[in-house]
Amino acid sequence: MAQFVPRPSFQIPGTIPKTYFLGHHHAGANKIKTLLPNISIILECRDFRLPLSTQNPSLERAIAGRQRIVVYTKSDLGTDSTTARHALKRIYGDNAVFWDKQKPATTSALLKRLKDSARTVDSLVGVRALVVGMPNVGKSTLLNSLRNAGISGKVAKAAKTGDQAGVTRKIGTAVRIVASDEKGGVGGGVFLMDSPGIFQPYVNDGETMIKVALTHGIKKGLIHDEILADYLLYSMNRYDPTLYERYCEPTNDIYEFLTAVAEKDGKLRTGGVPNIPESAARVLSQWREGKLGRYVLDDLSENSILTHQAKIEQPPQSMSQAKKQQKLERSQTRETS
Repeated sequence: MAQFVPRPSFQIPGTIPKTYFLGHHHAGANKIKTLLPNISIILECRDFRLPLSTQNPSLERAIAGRQRIVVYTKSDLGTDSTTARHALKRIYGDNAVFWDKQKPATTSALLKRLKDSARTVDSLVGVRALVVGMPNVGKSTLLNSLRNAGISGKVAKAAKTGDQAGVTRKIGTAVRIVASDEKGGVGGGVFLMDSPGIFQPYVNDGETMIKVALTHGIKKGLIHDEILADYLLYSMNRYDPTLYERYCEPTNDIYEFLTAVAEKDGKLRTGGVPNIPESAARVLSQWREGKLGRYVLDDLSENSILTHQAKIEQPPQSMSQAKKQQKLERSQTRETS
């Protein structure tokens, strides 16, 4: 039997959108800028599975120079990528925190970091912190976990959460997560504010859009599930083809793979015909739960990180250029439809 050879690259369909920058993203970005003078600490959340792709260049410029902790959320879903943490630590050092909502110790450690930071400010009226990041990277979940860990007794959920992008639409009210404690030296306590996920104004790389869609970072349906499942198959083949061995032998054919999933998991239409859309949705759900590997999708080689950092420092397009490009693409879509 010939040795399986995975695809060397993924063909990006021309239908992939170049942005998900909506009205409330723009309003949220402007509101964050007005709040920053009164903010002492920034908690910037990024999805650990996409540590580079969930870094927003425009947000990066807005918070530049601020005291910041980079929180890599959903770190439990990337545990198979053993070198990822070391690569990210090389960039941010102790300011990189890996958080898992299922592990209270990671919440306690972050809470301690916030208390330590608050002691350096020592404000009698309390220290203000702001959670920022792209859509659906776990900002609200983090805020709720910090509040539950920091305030004794049963507390209500402070921020609404969900598994789709856009649950938080506005800047939240300041929520106390550390009580005032003169003996502990945190002055008036620590208050944390939630913010809406802010998407990049323009994404030149279609592969980044696909990866963000895989993690529910854009509205469901903007990129078809079959395309997302095909990219996932491409990624699994490059990382470890045995991840889906319960379904079939290694393959580069997405329909062969989805047919095997349909037969194995009962996603069949009348007459035993494979239901390809349901099979694709099943595959995505399995991966999002960590049942098809727990690995980082972004390339964290030194060369890739350097290239990414260069793009962050000098984005290929400005905000105004991005808006013009979006208008042009919408116009072209109307003409061809």
